[in-house]
Amino acid sequence: MKSVAPLPEPLPLTGDTLHLFAWRVPDLVTYHHRRDEVWVAPLDDHLPIIRLNQTGIAMLSAMNGHTTVGALLEQYGTKVCGPDGQLGRWHLERWATPNYSLCFYGSAPPGGHRHSARWDLLLQRVRDRWSGQHEFEGEDHLDHFHRYELGDPHEDDRHFDLIETTVSHLFREPSEVLGGLTYGRLLMRQLRRLGWFSPKPSMILEIGGGLGYVAQGLGQELLPFEKRSVRYISLDLTRAFLHLQISRAAEGGWIAVGTRADAEALPFTDQSIDLVIDNENMADMTPVLLSREELASGKGNTPQHQEALDWIRRARIPLGSDLPDPVIFNLGPIRFVAELWRVLKPGGRAFLSEFGIDRGWPHPVRLPGHTEYEVQYTHLRQVIRWLGFQEQYLSLPQFLAIKPDTKVLCTGAVYTIRRFCEMLNKPFTVKAYTEPELRQALGDMLPKLQGCHYHAVADPAWFNLFDFKVLLLEKPGGLSKPRFTDAKGYRWYSHQ
Repeated sequence: MKSVAPLPEPLPLTGDTLHLFAWRVPDLVTYHHRRDEVWVAPLDDHLPIIRLNQTGIAMLSAMNGHTTVGALLEQYGTKVCGPDGQLGRWHLERWATPNYSLCFYGSAPPGGHRHSARWDLLLQRVRDRWSGQHEFEGEDHLDHFHRYELGDPHEDDRHFDLIETTVSHLFREPSEVLGGLTYGRLLMRQLRRLGWFSPKPSMILEIGGGLGYVAQGLGQELLPFEKRSVRYISLDLTRAFLHLQISRAAEGGWIAVGTRADAEALPFTDQSIDLVIDNENMADMTPVLLSREELASGKGNTPQHQEALDWIRRARIPLGSDLPDPVIFNLGPIRFVAELWRVLKPGGRAFLSEFGIDRGWPHPVRLPGHTEYEVQYTHLRQVIRWLGFQEQYLSLPQFLAIKPDTKVLCTGAVYTIRRFCEMLNKPFTVKAYTEPELRQALGDMLPKLQGCHYHAVADPAWFNLFDFKVLLLEKPGGLSKPRFTDAKGYRWYSHQ
């Protein structure tokens, strides 16, 4: 369920506000519905589409960083700017508020230089309002959100379309970016190339499988005999998603069951699982807020803080110098990998993927209704090695072998087009679109859109795809694997 952001009061167009300059948000997508009616979409999905006439479009176009709010008010304030009858003043009072975020009023653009404005700062302001918090939201916040605040997905994909869009969700349908495959199919193809299905696992566990598309794609890439006798378990805190995970896993040909449980305390016996798939979940696991005093003394103010400090001491996690006060620490992901060590069989493996950092301390990432936290991979890898895992670490695009220069439609444009299509009762899927794919999806609607812009998948302006990392873990102790080399027609076998 998406939180409804409270509508801020309209801006008073008086005093110093009149002397501020106005910038429209760049790359704004517009839809020419009729000859004298153009649509734009507010950032807040609960607000209606804004319909403008030519006067309204002229006012929006005049927000170029050279015109003051006062000049705009004088020129457009008393003019009707759309078929709804609202005057220019009405729009000027609202468009720069976070819920609308169509423009920005200031003495300089957000972030400084006119040609490198940080428009993501506007988005951060909106997310702060959605979450209702500007600081740390509490150590139980994420657990509560996923257990109790997510209702039944009556509209199926809507939660991941609007609230926490993941990489796997953007590629849940066959995509030109992935060579015509879905994310799940390409993931399975890469795991097979690694030899993770030779021999095949008898027990696969997927953590937090969302709406089940990854499980479906994993199964579709395998032949029926390769899935025979393999048991597929979906584990999730959110009860509402489990039935979709099980049904889509079955569509992929798996013998599937589901269990509602916490990945930080897996409900399985020791050494019982062959393969774990954890895709974009670790940022949803328990964070703790540690003070500099706690880190210096090694004594936590709560049992949970003490647990985090014990992990730091035990695994000799490097803290660095000049510590901020306080710091966010990823306790949940560390609990999770410790549980993986317990439940994986000798020779068992795990695929983990999530966005994160290698330096510094995790920062919050505001989303509607909840806040996630970056994974600090230097800390996590230190624990992984301390536990005894063999590990490989690389970026998600490297693992999937994605061509970094492939152009895809800006995700903001995708969200906007979805809103236009909803108004027109036209189906439109939120996903990663190349230009030919968008042309096929929209048909004769496409020429009526202006502002559609494309980014290379490696461009941080698209989805920060290189911030998503992959950990490939293997628990030592499995059966030795035969290897061979060919020499002059003879095959020489050895074991590793």
